[in-house]
Amino acid sequence: MRKNLVVQLMYRVVLSCVSFLACLLTLRVFYVGQGPRAFDWTILEYYTNLSNYCVLVVSLVITTETARRVLRGEREGYSRTWRTFHFMTVVMILVTFLVVIFLLQPPTEVDYWINLGNMSYHCVAPLLFVFDYILFTEKGTLSVFAPLYSLIPPLIYVGYIFILGAAGIPGFQYPYFFLNVSELGYGGVLLWVLALLVVFTILGYLLWLWNRFGKYEGKWRFDFKNCLHTLKARPEEDI
Repeated sequence: MRKNLVVQLMYRVVLSCVSFLACLLTLRVFYVGQGPRAFDWTILEYYTNLSNYCVLVVSLVITTETARRVLRGEREGYSRTWRTFHFMTVVMILVTFLVVIFLLQPPTEVDYWINLGNMSYHCVAPLLFVFDYILFTEKGTLSVFAPLYSLIPPLIYVGYIFILGAAGIPGFQYPYFFLNVSELGYGGVLLWVLALLVVFTILGYLLWLWNRFGKYEGKWRFDFKNCLHTLKARPEEDI
């Protein structure tokens, strides 16, 4: 079933629709749960929003690719578009999901479950995207360096927030408590950043190991052959 392009297409259509709704809700113009608010550019200060926008772009790209292959009559295969960036986005959105649960808004709070916006861009869209990777990504294709590449987006984001904070923009507020230089100082923020980078790295390599574990030549095993490069295909994969 992993190779079935029709199954992949059906799943990815649902994923794209949910991701589109999640991104629409981040705009706050259409905001179910707390009422609409006027649009403003501060939405681009939140890592949650930026990671969901990346999810939407990747989801649309891989859904379009899968649909084209199905229309051409193909019935088995895998998406081979933007493999490294796809993986980086999986790590980004998984961290978004985990940070919200463990640091920002535990699921024990009632508002976590009754707020459609919160559920869509913090929970449902992230999990659907992660499961798409787990279920439908071709095994043994990602470079061992892919988890390290996944550190680039959060580092760029932290630099971006530091610049906004240092620019003295009227009304600017740090989007997350662990990035609040005014309260924690640069030293405290950097400690948080280092801790989160460790989490990024661990999650990245766990996901990478999943990509390297499969049924090769009739045996379930890890395969680290050609792991220094992202491969276009693994014709010897059995599943």
